[in-house]
Amino acid sequence: MKFASFLTLLMILSASIAVAVSAADDGSEGCLVLIDFGNGKVLWTSVEVQENLSAFNVTMDAAGQLGLDVSYSESSFGVFVNGIGGVMGDWPNEWWHFWIWNAASKAWESATQGPSSVAAKDIVAIAWSYVMDRPDFSAQSPLATPDHKYPWTSLRHDLLSTGSSQTGSSAKISLDWDKDLTNGPVSTSVVAANDRLYVLTSGVYDWTQMTYDSPPHLSCLNRAGEILWNATIDGAKYQIASPMITEDFVVVPSSNGKVYAFDSKTGAPYWISGIESSGTGLTSSPILYRNQVIVGGGDGKLYSFADNGTLLWATKVASSIYFSSPAARDGMVYIGSEEGQLHAVAANGTGEIWNVTVGGKVRSAPLLLENEIVVTYSTYEDITAVDGGAVAVSYDGEELWRVDVNATSSSAAETINGVVVSSADGLTMISLGGQVIWRTSLGAHITGSPSVGKDAIYAVTSEEQSRVVAVNLSGAIIWSYALEPKQYSMCSPTISDDVLYVTSDNGHVYAFSLIEPEQVGGGNMLLLIIVFIGIFTILMIGAIGNWIGRKREG
Repeated sequence: MKFASFLTLLMILSASIAVAVSAADDGSEGCLVLIDFGNGKVLWTSVEVQENLSAFNVTMDAAGQLGLDVSYSESSFGVFVNGIGGVMGDWPNEWWHFWIWNAASKAWESATQGPSSVAAKDIVAIAWSYVMDRPDFSAQSPLATPDHKYPWTSLRHDLLSTGSSQTGSSAKISLDWDKDLTNGPVSTSVVAANDRLYVLTSGVYDWTQMTYDSPPHLSCLNRAGEILWNATIDGAKYQIASPMITEDFVVVPSSNGKVYAFDSKTGAPYWISGIESSGTGLTSSPILYRNQVIVGGGDGKLYSFADNGTLLWATKVASSIYFSSPAARDGMVYIGSEEGQLHAVAANGTGEIWNVTVGGKVRSAPLLLENEIVVTYSTYEDITAVDGGAVAVSYDGEELWRVDVNATSSSAAETINGVVVSSADGLTMISLGGQVIWRTSLGAHITGSPSVGKDAIYAVTSEEQSRVVAVNLSGAIIWSYALEPKQYSMCSPTISDDVLYVTSDNGHVYAFSLIEPEQVGGGNMLLLIIVFIGIFTILMIGAIGNWIGRKREG
């Protein structure tokens, strides 16, 4: 009888463990916390919520888990957070905003009370974001959400042009889906936020009549690859600049010199603006910085538009900007030019602060690291790129180092080991001191830029049948996937929520899952292991009990 009671108790205990693990897995016992630094860097953690804890208590616990210091002040109105992780508020520029997740509407809502006055019980998630107020004192809410934690909002992922995400495993790959958008080549990269992907097609061109049968489109897909809507880019001829996502709309730069904004949910026209002189139009991909849409023009000007499309300022920096896209931090915007220079421009429109000659033509987006800026360049004979390199420049405009990487228009990407650049030679990893760590040939030229996931580098070759290639941080090729149907690809990969997206001039978008099988439902996997161990233990104890019982009877 005692043994039966013990066995029953053990079964109840195993069930309790399973329920507890299941509850922890679905997040019901914790509050998710997002720290959004406003430049593309986002950090997530979960805090167990006890009775009587405030959102400020949860914030402090989350910061401790993430290894971040929190600077705050107290007054009769409660607690005010001044800085997180060493990033201090700089009002009226950026400062830390407090948000609460509305699970019903699936949206961040600006908190109406300070964090010390908000009870943490029953809150699904909170967020802190470092952004600038709009003129109406509202602010753009975080694009990272509890359901989709790692967005990729512009060509090079973020304001720093890092080309790096914190998601995706390199060990396994599977093609989730590919979608033919049936509207001509896709030479641009995917941008992604929440449950939406945005892709630009170049239109269907009739080479006999020299006219477009179908103009370029902005296509919106969900993460299952289903087209939700298409928006027409009237008057455009070709599209090589990628779109950019804001809270409310998607910005599309065009070869006709116009900037289009479409409602991100419906595709309805939001506003249309244009640059003063079209030249080669807009081949630069935009960013959103301090509530400004900033993009480089073919006429050599850097343009800033308000979020209603109004031109705020235009700064002439060169005769032409071709393909180089801006990056921004600390009140400055950086961009390359066809004169072979890197330009530093004040984000408030007061003009160029400095420029430095790099060499050749700079068609890359500047990569903004902690202490240096890395750009690439190519030198040309007629229209053929024959050589090139990567150059690091200080934030004062002083050259720090230079490395030959052959012809490239690729932007450098940030890794934990240094920076990686693609070129006619393949991939090159360079230390922050300017030393080549390794070079890996992919057997073909790479037109687009490499992108970096949690533990791998991804690049797309540009050849008769382009391939997606994954390389580990030591330079070894992990896997390669040939895109069907055969065609050239010029895109830079996009990595968002453990999915790799690439496009091709065959008109397709491809989605590759980067989740290892053991990662799928990590908490559920742990639950299954515990339940298995519990059942095995029960069976073993039962077998031993039966054996003892028989022996006694014998």
